[in-house]
Amino acid sequence: MAVTADGRVLAWGYTWYGACTVPPGLSNVVAVSAGATHSLALKSDGTAVAWGNNGSGEGSVPPGLSNLTAIAAGAY
Repeated sequence: MAVTADGRVLAWGYTWYGACTVPPGLSNVVAVSAGATHSLALKSDGTAVAWGNNGSGEGSVPPGLSNLTAIAAGAY
């Protein structure tokens, strides 16, 4: 995964559970992180976006989560 200078996300590789399928319209991203079957993006407004597998809740961002400065993904 990579973030371009204009805040777009690029992903490649084996897209197990859609982890490399970047959500349409995702923009203003400053950081990304890849888990085993999901991916996360940190936006410039301090919010997070998650996609891919959600079997253990890893593909859902908790409601109200904001003011983030860093992001990291684990296996699940």
